[in-house]
Amino acid sequence: MFALHAASTDALSPSFLHDVRIFLDTAFEDDFTDEDWVHAISGVHVWLIGARGLISYGSLVERTLVCSGQTLRVGYVEAVATVAAHRRNGHGTTVMKHIGELIRARYALGALSTGTHAFYETLGWERWRGPTFVDGPRGRERTPGDDGDIMILRTSRSPGLDLDGDIVCDWRLGDVW
Repeated sequence: MFALHAASTDALSPSFLHDVRIFLDTAFEDDFTDEDWVHAISGVHVWLIGARGLISYGSLVERTLVCSGQTLRVGYVEAVATVAAHRRNGHGTTVMKHIGELIRARYALGALSTGTHAFYETLGWERWRGPTFVDGPRGRERTPGDDGDIMILRTSRSPGLDLDGDIVCDWRLGDVW
């Protein structure tokens, strides 16, 4: 039996957040940084619990992106992970479907950065084909290492977008995308 949950950071106990951080460190094989954690904890958390605890997790945070010249408030997906023993059983899909519902209800667009496009494409996400940038401390800068890794999820409020146009994220410490 599995139970899906969602809550904002301020509704969660420090103990639960500590457990999530340990879960993410394990799921990402110790390639989950303090900056990644900061990026993940400022919004809504969605997780799936099983008989033995946390199985799958993802978070949704608000960011500002400029897509094809249009400034948009977007739901940005962070820290999606499923414990190794439960992968390929639909648990990540369950979490991401709920995150997709939250995006559609609250934002003009969803966005995320990934190297595993096929998983998200099955859920309606599209690859951004154009060049990536960040509005950094020294102005707008190219982020060519992120080209091809950004995906968007359109909502009923999404404007017309040129997926070959520029996409620009707001600045943050660590991985900007």
